[in-house]
Amino acid sequence: MKKKKIFYGWYILAACTLIMAFGYAPLVSCVSLFIKPVTAAFGFQRSAYTITSSLSTLMTVLLAPKMGKMLAGKNMKKIYLINIIFVSILFGASAFCRTLPQFYALAVVRGIFATGATMLPVSILITNWFQKKRALAISIAMAGSGIGGSLLSPVIGGWIEGAGWQKAYIYLGIMMLAVLVPLTLLVVKSRPSDMGLKPYGADDGAEKTDKISLHGQGRGEWNPSLSELRRLPVFWIFIAGALSVAFVGAILSHIPSALMDAGYSPVFAASVASLYLAIAIPGKLLLSDVFDRKGARAGILLGNIAFILTPVTLLFITHKPMVYVMALVFGLGTCIGTVTNSVLTSKLFGAEHYAENYGFVSMFTNAGYMLGVPAIALSYDATGSYNMAWILLALLGVLMTGALLYAADYSRRRNKTGATGMPAPAADGQAV
Repeated sequence: MKKKKIFYGWYILAACTLIMAFGYAPLVSCVSLFIKPVTAAFGFQRSAYTITSSLSTLMTVLLAPKMGKMLAGKNMKKIYLINIIFVSILFGASAFCRTLPQFYALAVVRGIFATGATMLPVSILITNWFQKKRALAISIAMAGSGIGGSLLSPVIGGWIEGAGWQKAYIYLGIMMLAVLVPLTLLVVKSRPSDMGLKPYGADDGAEKTDKISLHGQGRGEWNPSLSELRRLPVFWIFIAGALSVAFVGAILSHIPSALMDAGYSPVFAASVASLYLAIAIPGKLLLSDVFDRKGARAGILLGNIAFILTPVTLLFITHKPMVYVMALVFGLGTCIGTVTNSVLTSKLFGAEHYAENYGFVSMFTNAGYMLGVPAIALSYDATGSYNMAWILLALLGVLMTGALLYAADYSRRRNKTGATGMPAPAADGQAV
């Protein structure tokens, strides 16, 4: 009996998971480990230094549509390879910066290449290779960021403490090149047709099934276009909630510094970062499952309550047991940053115009993170403590939960009438 070959898409999925682990995690999940040592070395204010993250994110916001079109073309592999080579070199080059303008300039250039180096190409590759089980494949690939952050955080913390932050930057840049360049050359194939294959599930009618399972929408439900949504107040309430999710999520960039401020060593801070990023791996799958089985309200409440508890527990991290409680709730809560906004955009507003609608939403989520990182640092600089920021973020978390629940409730009621062509409930006061 002829042995059935493993579908090549599973190798693509493994490659995407490694890209998130060794590309995305160093650039996003682990970069917070450098804030305290760099600012201490040069006497920078944290709010001034963390603008580097905002500048990189700004470039992503501006260039993502153009980069997406480029990566969707036939030269995807070459473009991705160029991006990952430059972003790795530029990341390592941070070791040679001595002034804030140097860090800022490097962040802008790095942001240009980072746009097409991690999450965007991973999303495109998964979409190209999977029709059936696409949602599962996306969840596994995105979990790579948690895997990488969990594994790399203690390593980076050890490098910083033992060799200094400059060499830690250089080591990371070399590691990214050593892992991602061979991986791209040897494994990544832009699309199944390059190998004479079809996407997974293409032969069994999976496209329609997967579209429904991924976005949680069936035929006949409300599927407004972006032009329609932009005329509805409820959509802007949802946008405010989505932006707040990313703003509160900027806590990620400050937790290691807060732990070191509380008297813990860089190695311990890195081990805690490793812990909550490890918790986020099953947390993302759990949150996706709750959204699928229990609905939008249950997913919002689970993720947001855990997230709201994070800044509350950070107020008490001088007590070591509370550090582990914080790691648990943040490990679960941080999953809303990569799961909630994308899932809710489809669940609340349908699958038919998902790409256009989520592209618009993502502009605001990126802006939220871009503003959140320096805003938290500014609060620290003004008060000498993160406590005021933690209190304000907890309150913002309550407001964002209310905004998202309102949008979910409106969509539920609209689907009951929108599916039959009847107008939305007049009590909402929404334009229809």
